[in-house]
Amino acid sequence: MQIVPYLKGSKLWPYIAGIIPKPDTTETENLVKWEEADVQALSTILMNITPNVQARLDCLSAKAVWDSLLSHYAQADPIIHNLAQICLCTKNYMKGGTETLPSHIAELQWLREMCGGLGVDISDAQFSGMIILSMSMPSWDPVIGTLGGILDPKVVISWLNMEWSQRQGLTLKKKDSNVIFQASGKSTAKCENYNRTGHPKARC
Repeated sequence: MQIVPYLKGSKLWPYIAGIIPKPDTTETENLVKWEEADVQALSTILMNITPNVQARLDCLSAKAVWDSLLSHYAQADPIIHNLAQICLCTKNYMKGGTETLPSHIAELQWLREMCGGLGVDISDAQFSGMIILSMSMPSWDPVIGTLGGILDPKVVISWLNMEWSQRQGLTLKKKDSNVIFQASGKSTAKCENYNRTGHPKARC
């Protein structure tokens, strides 16, 4: 679900996920702060779903709404879970296409977030493997070979981005050298009237 990154960025996700539980009634100050954050999280969720879906949810707390929402969609369409995983597993980076490597990785991360929002947790080790498998091109085999056994996706992403940046630099250098070569190959013929290079007689 696209709302998950926003909830995490707003620091509301811990209340929805139950990481920050509701304080005891004796902790008045903490309870007031918790209820304010929980109401904000609850309102954010409800504003992003249609009224007919809202009517079927348990709105006791943000976590209750979220759990009801996941349960509702899981029962309504269990294929969604498999579809999200399939999209993540079959996403491949295509060399020469319009998509850049950073964009490819960003979409993989988004798909992982979507799976998490649907209740399908993808571990760091699994995600690292998915990233590596998505780079199924011979030109990347030497790089992928050095990443075997690395279970931290941040490390894998860092190495791939660094290699991609270096390759982009080499590509730009080749283009620059071609421009210089083309420029050096221009006619050096001199005009018979003014003796000026690049000014042929026909232009006089």
